[in-house]
Amino acid sequence: MPFEIVYVAALAMLLRQLRERAATTEVLSSVNRLCALAHVGNVTIDQRVFNDADAIDATRESAQFLRALLMEHGITAVDIASTVTDTELLKLGGILVGPPSSVRGAILESVDAMSIWNVRLRAEGLPLRPTPRGMAAVAPATVNAASAGAAATAAVTTPPKVGHDVIEQSATAAVTRGDGKAVFKLLDAIDEPVLLEQLATPSALQLIVELLLDAKTDHEPVQAFLLRSGVPGARAVFEQLIAATELADRRFLYDIAASMPATLAVARQYSASPTWFVARNAAGLLGEMKNQSAIPDLSRLLKHSDLRVRIAAVVALGQIGGPTAMARLESVLFDNSPDVRNRALSIVFAAPDADPLADRLMLAVQEESAIDYQLEIISALSHVQTPRARQKLIELTAERSRSLDDLQIRLAAINALAAGHRPAADAALKTLTQDEHSLIRERAQAVLSN
Repeated sequence: MPFEIVYVAALAMLLRQLRERAATTEVLSSVNRLCALAHVGNVTIDQRVFNDADAIDATRESAQFLRALLMEHGITAVDIASTVTDTELLKLGGILVGPPSSVRGAILESVDAMSIWNVRLRAEGLPLRPTPRGMAAVAPATVNAASAGAAATAAVTTPPKVGHDVIEQSATAAVTRGDGKAVFKLLDAIDEPVLLEQLATPSALQLIVELLLDAKTDHEPVQAFLLRSGVPGARAVFEQLIAATELADRRFLYDIAASMPATLAVARQYSASPTWFVARNAAGLLGEMKNQSAIPDLSRLLKHSDLRVRIAAVVALGQIGGPTAMARLESVLFDNSPDVRNRALSIVFAAPDADPLADRLMLAVQEESAIDYQLEIISALSHVQTPRARQKLIELTAERSRSLDDLQIRLAAINALAAGHRPAADAALKTLTQDEHSLIRERAQAVLSN
């Protein structure tokens, strides 16, 4: 079953529970399941996904329920990033099951006000709210730099052929008085690379980046200029990002940075920062750039002392993908954080090119001596609904050792198959109802009857 369809069913279940005021334990269980699914990758739930879900009997009702709920609020799609938190999912659920507002776009403002970074709601006829580009395309600055610069130059009035000294003096004065609009007007009109490089100082570029945070400013020419500025422009955006105090500003600047090719060099530089939130932003952007050259930097961050940075590095390697990135995730198998380990496992087992590593990862079940750790890995596989993960669980249920630890592993594998791999795993579970061990027979019969 496609990943997005499984997500539809899980999200619909959570929303039903919230609407019906289900027990807290049931709600938290659904939230945990959604978070585990999110670890596999970013997801967009839209009409295409609903149409696919309609075609499957097991998910048709969930799709219809969720689609109707979104329509009540005027929502056409939901983008959820792989870094979504349980708190954000609960906030999102509370908004969606609440009464729809008569004010157009109010639900989007609610998402911003509640600081939900990793979820974007898209509404028909309303502009996209800027969010991490990995969640969906958000109109990056793809305008040809030369033509954009020419268009912007034509739109403003500048003195023809003024001397370099005059331009430099005017730019210096504008920077001194903090006039970002004047700085942008002067620098954007410069078509000589050497002069532009000389006058595009960090202070000047920071003033120009601040124009992006002004709702009255036409962002497109400013964004095109920063794109033309290369690494200095990308650095100015990144530095504003890590200094932004408002969530909406951080979201917008993050997306601008993700749309600039020069951000790759800047993020690689800042990934070595000793400040955890700087390194985390750098890791996130390296994942957005999806460039193999960032793998060594992200590999180093897998050993960072801060849990949040390590998680960001794991997610980023998953976004980059490929055998090399997947192989780097092998090192976090013994991380002291279950969240880091489970995210890595989810990404690897969902990756189409990770067969060799998947086998090596599952060797940990056999090699690691701590039974709790082995059971944790098996439980994580319930949230990775791929044929590879399912086959590994089936193999674990077939073990014939009579030790207590091996029995626990077999029972855990049965539970994982039942929790995340039905009905595809039903044939294997039915076979286990004839197992020679009574506990295995009883557990298989119990999960099939639910």
